[in-house]
Amino acid sequence: MTHKQQIVVDWGSSNFRAYRFAADGSVAEQHQAAAGILSVTDNAFEVVLEREIGHWIDRDCDVFLSGMITSRNGWLETPYVETPADLAGLAANAREATSVRGARLRFLPGVAVREPSPDVMRGEEIQVFGSVAPDETATIILPGTHSKWVRVERGRIVAFRTFLSGEIFALLKAHSIVGRLIPAVAQPFDESAFVDGVRQALGDATVGLLNDVFTVRSGALLGQFPVDHIADRLSGIVIGHELRSGLALGWTTGAFRLVGDRALCERYLVGLRAAGAAGEIGPDHAAVAGFRRLASLEGRAASFDAASTPQGA
Repeated sequence: MTHKQQIVVDWGSSNFRAYRFAADGSVAEQHQAAAGILSVTDNAFEVVLEREIGHWIDRDCDVFLSGMITSRNGWLETPYVETPADLAGLAANAREATSVRGARLRFLPGVAVREPSPDVMRGEEIQVFGSVAPDETATIILPGTHSKWVRVERGRIVAFRTFLSGEIFALLKAHSIVGRLIPAVAQPFDESAFVDGVRQALGDATVGLLNDVFTVRSGALLGQFPVDHIADRLSGIVIGHELRSGLALGWTTGAFRLVGDRALCERYLVGLRAAGAAGEIGPDHAAVAGFRRLASLEGRAASFDAASTPQGA
């Protein structure tokens, strides 16, 4: 039997990442480009797809697309699957289109939660499923611009929270009076300054984030620490407040698993230790593992037809 080619595309706001899987489930080829949806003009998404990986695509292949490409600002908006959500639910709720080459395009949904407060994700769910065993219970932390804390129970996403830690830090650093004191030349990571910031955030709960942030400026002006410490101390304060809120959720089942950029995950690991919590670094290529499971390339036949029963939809 001829192998039906499987291609997966993780297409976010800033980046385009594509993987072509071999019949044995290994990655035969991969491609990355700074061609996120924000760089695409006039909705020319298929033009970009053809430009980046058109030589991979033929009539007899499935192309799975995940991330912001399936959002309201993307190629084809796909409604969210609500928690509890699993891979079968994502696959069953995908929307289909046909490419100019006749390939089947599968636009995967994101995941949403409504209670106790509304939250959404698109793309991170693939990393989550690639970092847990099919029937595992765990809490996954995905640091980044919009950091996610995700609760998985028996292989299903049951709850999550988003923290704008990375975005807030970037805004404070570039556009606030606090950031004006940060040296223009980036300094090596100062773990002690970062831990001081984390401990400050975890300290007096009556003070809050806004006052803690300002003390980064006032402390430097008063000579309590050097200006070289400002960036990492500010990072520690922002991440420390995220840790305070995340740990208060009570999602503790063993060590927290950190998935994403290695350096950022290691920074969060330092923060967790300062908070007295256990953490571990997850797989380096969680998205690839999640896509592999989704595409049923681990020796299982694909079964993504309309008759599939959605979970938590």
